[in-house]
Amino acid sequence: MTLQQLHYFRVLAKIENYTKAAGILHIAQPSLSYSISQLEKELNIKLFERKGKKIKLSYPGELFLKYVEQSLDILDEGTIMLKSVADNSVGEVSLGFIYSIGSKFIPEMIKKFYENDSNRLIKFSLVQNFSEQLLRDLKNKKIQLAFCPTPNKNFKCVKIFSQQLYLIVPKKHPFSQRKCIDISDLIDEPFVALNKSSSLRNTVDDIFARYNCTPKIVFEAEECNAIISFVSLNFGISIVPEIPSMDKHVNIVEICGMPLKREIYLCWTDDKYLSPAAVKTKDFIIENFAV
Repeated sequence: MTLQQLHYFRVLAKIENYTKAAGILHIAQPSLSYSISQLEKELNIKLFERKGKKIKLSYPGELFLKYVEQSLDILDEGTIMLKSVADNSVGEVSLGFIYSIGSKFIPEMIKKFYENDSNRLIKFSLVQNFSEQLLRDLKNKKIQLAFCPTPNKNFKCVKIFSQQLYLIVPKKHPFSQRKCIDISDLIDEPFVALNKSSSLRNTVDDIFARYNCTPKIVFEAEECNAIISFVSLNFGISIVPEIPSMDKHVNIVEICGMPLKREIYLCWTDDKYLSPAAVKTKDFIIENFAV
């Protein structure tokens, strides 16, 4: 039994006419007749009932047709899948990123990506999470690409941009009236921090550690919007990346002679584990945004 025989059988079963079916298949009618007779011989059953010049599926033929259609449909799906895997202009790319770049950088990057019409059939599956979880998802192949604030030796990473950080204070805080403040002035201020599962917490701790300072933490939160809310309600001050409309709720103050920033990297496991669409996306990001 061959795939060709099954294909011929499916067409003939639908048309129920050897001449018309042979025309559709672009083969000679005797070739079609011989192929079907060989299939019936192998199955030891008549797939068609012949009445003069007319034919119709036998009852066993009707039962067999259901399985043939299922089998050929699955193979057709497999063929389409393989073609899409080999084609870098279609497919789905799973992209992870930390929360603080989800409102600005990610939409701008995707918008620029789709400006090229050849990228229009590539879809994104977007995942927001903390850096540590994103790296675990990369390792477990749950996502293909991830934007993280720290490079990791277990992955390939390319620096994409420097993310600006800001010292934020309540609107009526005394610091709001100063052009800049020294980091030592922050020691006695109540500080609202992200919890230790956040990579930003490590960045902020490192900033204070470089100056042998330790912030007086009064609250810990999971994400930056909660931090801004606590600061706006006079619970303390904090250091966060830019969040849309945050200047409506808090004031931004510079630290004298000290630019606040952290580096954002694009990370992936290895090109051999990436789909062509993911490789195309990775290369686009590096070409257009990498430092």
